[in-house]
Amino acid sequence: MTKENRLDPQTAYLQAAPAQYINEKGILKKAGAYVSEWGGRVLISGGVRALNAAEKDLIASLDENNIYWEKNIFKGEVSQSNINIIKEKAKKMKANLIIGVGGGKAIDTAKAAAEDMRLPVAAVPTIAATCAAGSAFAVVYTEDGQFEKDYFMTQNPRLVMVDPQIIAEAPAKYLKSGILDSLAKWYEGKAVESGIANPSLETVVAMNLAEILYNKMREEAIIAVEQCENNELGDELKEIIDLNIYLTTIIQSLGQNTSRGAAAHGIHNGMTSIEESHDLLHGLKVGYGIIVQLYLEDKAEEYIDDVIKFFNELGLEPSFKGLGIPFTEDNLKKTAAKSVNDTVMLKMPIEVTEEMIIEAMKKVESRV
Repeated sequence: MTKENRLDPQTAYLQAAPAQYINEKGILKKAGAYVSEWGGRVLISGGVRALNAAEKDLIASLDENNIYWEKNIFKGEVSQSNINIIKEKAKKMKANLIIGVGGGKAIDTAKAAAEDMRLPVAAVPTIAATCAAGSAFAVVYTEDGQFEKDYFMTQNPRLVMVDPQIIAEAPAKYLKSGILDSLAKWYEGKAVESGIANPSLETVVAMNLAEILYNKMREEAIIAVEQCENNELGDELKEIIDLNIYLTTIIQSLGQNTSRGAAAHGIHNGMTSIEESHDLLHGLKVGYGIIVQLYLEDKAEEYIDDVIKFFNELGLEPSFKGLGIPFTEDNLKKTAAKSVNDTVMLKMPIEVTEEMIIEAMKKVESRV
């Protein structure tokens, strides 16, 4: 029987976290024992490099626990066609669990396929560039990399297994991207919260957690990046991984009306209309969007200077020039036109116009 009256997707978006989250060196050698609690026929989907980093221990442990598995090589975007490929393979093999391995795109695609099929999903992040591994949310793009829609899900991943040593050995640019994306929960949340007369308990808790995240990032992010650049697994790196993946998931789940996006992510979505932006990491574009948002909020120059200085230390030059994108009137107009009515942009406490966005972007560029 088909259910005719469905919940609004954002209403159905759960204020929750993964059922199981483990951040432990060598965890994949024990993966089968954890996976067996959720399924015995598993489709593993991930990119080539991610699978090279994780599949040896993962598959050996699945075999030890008599778990049947098949593999899908993920390529490209979080697009409907890639979601369909996973669904078709999972259906054919009668999978009862999907495991996404890799970064945000691979994991979001696996999550979307699992949600469509109402199957549980597990995540094995091999980089800490986003909170995709823990969240009940995905961003779907067109085949050519333009933002298409937000996909709110009815469940978080059942299981997240993080081997921090794998992340320590991955390029540090991914960690930097994740730090910037996580920090957006603070900057965007503060902006949206300022326009709420009586914030809910969930919003208050989310913003308290976002403040903890922000302070921890200011204290430990630079050290963690240095450790990652040296392929060293230090305490700071292990904690920043938890902030990027786990705490950020909880913040955006609790604060879905505040910390789950504002102008920074709206600018990111707008920039996807520029072809030269498609190869840039999500967090770099969000980091740029944070600076644009601060100008939209008319923050003091001293405040913006401090944020830019911190971002510079993380390796981001927040400007079109710094990102390698042509700074043209056409690109400004494309970004503004696509972002101005974006769902998250509309959460700003002020009415934002295309002209305001273009002016703010020009102010950012004038600092170069």
